[in-house]
Amino acid sequence: MHTGLIYAGEYEAARRLQRVATPTRATQRRPLRPAAEVAALKVLSAITSLTEDERNLIRKLCLYRETIPAGAEFAREGEAASPRLIVSGWACRQHSLPDGRRQIFGFLMAGDAIGIGLKPRPLDEMSTVAVTRVECVDALMLREILAVQDERHAGLQRALAAVRRYEEACLLDHIVRLGRQSAHERTAHFLLEWRQRCRIAGLADGERLPMPLTQEVLSDALGLSIVHLNRTLQHMRRERLIEMKRGWVHLLDIVRLQFICDYQGGRMPMNKVE
Repeated sequence: MHTGLIYAGEYEAARRLQRVATPTRATQRRPLRPAAEVAALKVLSAITSLTEDERNLIRKLCLYRETIPAGAEFAREGEAASPRLIVSGWACRQHSLPDGRRQIFGFLMAGDAIGIGLKPRPLDEMSTVAVTRVECVDALMLREILAVQDERHAGLQRALAAVRRYEEACLLDHIVRLGRQSAHERTAHFLLEWRQRCRIAGLADGERLPMPLTQEVLSDALGLSIVHLNRTLQHMRRERLIEMKRGWVHLLDIVRLQFICDYQGGRMPMNKVE
């Protein structure tokens, strides 16, 4: 029985056993020079103050990244997801019906973790698909940190737990969007939530946000037909609420967008957002 964190030799042995037991995915691993500040570190540091040792741990994890091509499924429905930390790109959790229709439950971006809980959640057993090219790192060590409750990593434990709670809170908001809001309201609410997440991860440029989602993907998330979503976005453009260009969306009037959908935000406890 473990009484502390796993050591490097044990960690590698565990990964070899996991690779034998897990079907091979269409992925590639490549070494990268350490980034000065990765988005994942920005997210965790925004929630609570991390020690330099905790920061260095995240940096070391990001030395080797696993690349998953757009459209590839890297967590299958009904199977517990392997622990991963996304460092770039976007993915989604989804459920597909036999006739091809699907419902997207939420999106994952840089800083989000998959499968790091001590016990698998239903969300961790949903199909997870890369919307864009995704780079992620093995997060088995982070799961071990949560398991042993080591005081040396108390800040990291709090941050990881807050990220998980925030994802569940966003899922509750998503239920309200789908069940009670109009197309106009749910689109505005989604964009404001997207804004908050991009700002935390350091991906926003003022009110200009990366938007890698196609209208097909966005319609599957918002429960709208592509035609209905397109009309909604066109209306929001005419009202000077948003401006969209290839790969980006610019929110032009935050106050009006918040009024339209009664957006509250602020569900994640924040230490600071740069």
